[in-house]
Order: sequence, then structure tokens, then C-alpha cells
Amino acid sequence: MLSRTAENLYWTSRYLERADSIARLLEVAYRISLIPNTQEGYNNEWESILATSGTKEEYLILNKEIKKEKIEHFLLFDNRNFSSVRNCIEKARDNIKMVRTAVTLEVWNAVNTLFYRYEEFVKKKYNSKELPEILDLIKRQVNLIKGTVLNTQLQNDGFDFLTLGNYFERADFTARIIDVKYFILLPSSSFVGTQVDNFRWSLMLRSVSSYRAFKWAYGNSEIDYIKIIDFLVLNAKCPRSLFFSVEKIYHHLNRLKKNYGEKSISINKINLLYKKLKNTSVNEILDEGLHDFLTSFIKDISSVYQSVEKKYFMSS
Repeated sequence: MLSRTAENLYWTSRYLERADSIARLLEVAYRISLIPNTQEGYNNEWESILATSGTKEEYLILNKEIKKEKIEHFLLFDNRNFSSVRNCIEKARDNIKMVRTAVTLEVWNAVNTLFYRYEEFVKKKYNSKELPEILDLIKRQVNLIKGTVLNTQLQNDGFDFLTLGNYFERADFTARIIDVKYFILLPSSSFVGTQVDNFRWSLMLRSVSSYRAFKWAYGNSEIDYIKIIDFLVLNAKCPRSLFFSVEKIYHHLNRLKKNYGEKSISINKINLLYKKLKNTSVNEILDEGLHDFLTSFIKDISSVYQSVEKKYFMSS
């Protein structure tokens, strides 16, 4: 496969996953806004969305205050925001358009449909009342695209690059949201064990669409940060966990190695990261410090990507 084609497939998938992640963050904040008497949590949640998406500084340059409607528009439609849903969808379509012969007609149509349906909202003045409808469109169509890829694409090297884009983005996003929300939601002495405390921790799970999965895994036991860290970092069955994403990256990079018959630095790096997570416990993470652990993880997963980029996307 040509390096340019591989890169286009990778970024198509990564941009779609980023659009979906932003939509899920906004959905959680929207739910909070419907709950009375949560002004402090409400402000923290909207600000944490900007921090998690890495756009807080950029937002504050353009807007002087943390305001719900402005944040919604900034994350959904502002073309000055590189990671806005609008830009992500446009970039995903642009990338896949350049390699249409590398994907099935069904995959192309699914991406194209998302673009034109979202354009209907882009072209008209934004109304905050439409937020649930917009978020539902993004989540539904991205899931449709992923299902179409899974069920119609030949599972060759092109499929590997599509999958890698998805899980590199998910690993990075999950690590960042845990890091940001952990400090916002750190239990205070006045709230520990109360319904308010449990609700706050449930927000982290809802932000990555893992609330129900957590309940299945842990039954009716109370939600607390130790279980959440275990679930979102180390659980091999949770599709949003760091370990799950690393395992997928590990698998598909090894498929590429076998397919091309060449050694790669990225294989060595992902092997080390995979073994580290597999042999780590929650207590060891907390002893190291969650923030330090996640900072190290984000750095490591970025290093793996840089090796993938050098090996597969910059080849002559």
C-alpha cells in the first residue's frame, strides 16, 4: 500500500473518533445542565470539556468567559477550532475522498452521508435547543461508519490503518479525560460516599460511554475512583479502556509487521507499553501518581504513533 493511502485511511478513522468523542463530552455536559442546583459542577464540567479536548486556551483567546452556548458552538461548528466536530468531519471526508478506491462504496457513502447531514446544521444559525439532535446524529452516523467498515472492508492492511486511527485517538482521549476529570472530581471530605460524590464519579464513565458497562462489570457496588481507574485503564473487556486500545494497536501493528515482513521500532514500543499495562495494578498506578502515570502513557502512545508515521507514512 502507498504511504499516502495508508495515512489517509488512518486519519479518516482518527478524525471520526475525535468527532464522536467531542459529541459524547457535550452530551454529558448537557445532562448536567438539566439538573437543578448544580451550578458549581455545571461550570466545572463545561470547563473540563475544553481542557479535555485541548482547546481551553484557544477558546479563551476567542471568548472571554466560560459560557454554555459559546462552548457548544466552538466545539461543534467553529472552523477556527482545529478539533471542532465540523473540522473533524470535513477532514475525515477529505482524507477518504483521496483514497476512495481503497474503501468500499458503502464506507464512502456512510462518510459522505455524515458530511452532508451535518452540513445542514452548519449552514443555519446554531440553536442550543438542537444540541440533542445534533449529538444524536454524530454518534449514530459515526457508529454506522464503524459498523460499515467492519462488515464490508476487506481485512487487509487498509483495514489495519483504519483501525489504528480509531484506537490511537481513543487511547489518547481516554487518558486525557481521566486525567482532567480525576482532579475535578477528587472526593472532598464533605461529599465522600454521598449521592453527590457517586454522581460526580459516574460523569467520568458517561463521558466515555462506559456507565452501563461498568455496572455490568461491578454489579451494584458503589462507584468510586479506584474501581473507575481499574475499569478505564486496565480492564481488558472495556472497549474504552487504555489497555483495550493498546491491545488493538498491538494486534494491528503486528499484523502489519507480518504482512510486510519488516521490523519496526513501533513494534518494540507498543510491545513494551502492552506488557507494562498488562502487568500493572491499580495500587501501583496510585503509588506512582495517576497524573504522572497518564502523562507518561500519553507520551508513550504519542511516541508509538511517531514511529508508525515515520515507518508507514513517510516512506518514499
